[in-house]
Amino acid sequence: MRIFGGHDGGSGCAWYRVILPFAELAKHGYETTAVSSSKRDGGKGATRQAMAGHDVIVAQKWDNHAGLGVWRRQALRSKLVYELDDDMFSIEPVNFASWQQFSRPEVRDAVVHAAQTADLVTVSTEPLAEVMREYAANVAVLPNHIPGWVLDLPAPAGERPAVGWHGGASHGTDIRLIGRPVREFLNRHPGWDAVMIGADYRNAVRHERCGYVPWVHVTDAPEAFYTAIDWDIGLAPLQLNVFNRSKSHIKALEYAARGIPVIASDAEPYNRFVLHGVTGFLVRQDHEWLKYLEELAGDEGLRRSMGAKAKEQARAWTIEQGWKLWADAYEGLMVR
Repeated sequence: MRIFGGHDGGSGCAWYRVILPFAELAKHGYETTAVSSSKRDGGKGATRQAMAGHDVIVAQKWDNHAGLGVWRRQALRSKLVYELDDDMFSIEPVNFASWQQFSRPEVRDAVVHAAQTADLVTVSTEPLAEVMREYAANVAVLPNHIPGWVLDLPAPAGERPAVGWHGGASHGTDIRLIGRPVREFLNRHPGWDAVMIGADYRNAVRHERCGYVPWVHVTDAPEAFYTAIDWDIGLAPLQLNVFNRSKSHIKALEYAARGIPVIASDAEPYNRFVLHGVTGFLVRQDHEWLKYLEELAGDEGLRRSMGAKAKEQARAWTIEQGWKLWADAYEGLMVR
């Protein structure tokens, strides 16, 4: 089977939804091609010429009416798969960058049209599948997985113990949940630091020992991306809203693969993955952020035990085990 995938460039979405599973499919005999259709990479990777001769065409987050003509015509020659890993219909204005793009009616209309035209829609979570079943009859959940080699990277070993978070610019409201607790934690524990990777939300913490590291794109340097997750306690705050309900637990999984215990919001993406009191803690009330930070900071044995159990849990979520979900979804199209 020949499979073509057009993705949105240097994003984590492109990595987890197309690049990583396609690379694993290729190891098992599938002929895969993954190209960027992002402006970051010139925006011309997914052309008719590039797609020609492929049995399955996967379009990750294509949202432009200009390309829908090619998408429709390709249905005469290939099976079409529309890939989405965010609820585009529930983005709030505070998520400024995404709101500017996906709140426009013509963009949402293009997403709907692409999904309706596809033979299959693939998503990362069941709540998102519920959303997309309003527009497509055939929807498959393919959960995010990580590369197995991440579990074999050297353990985090910073010079000073640290609590960390990483993420993009869509987490402005989420980061507010931890700003004050982290600041209070740093005030009480002068031997600890905090670090943020990706979006610079240091102004939420407002503390001199809260550092910042620019984003390393996982598609550009995968090992550097995972190695940069180099702290002792991981944070995963998430506001309880409709948009976040469809998110995956990928942040907690990344921490787990590095052997890092997580403190996460008791929100749907995380409470289906984090084992409270075993691989991390789930926060139900605001004061618990500081409570669990202090509990983990004061007990190195607990941190090590939780981190080890989290890593064992992560072994069930490697792409080396999960690739067949993609294979079965695509093979099913040929049967249909």
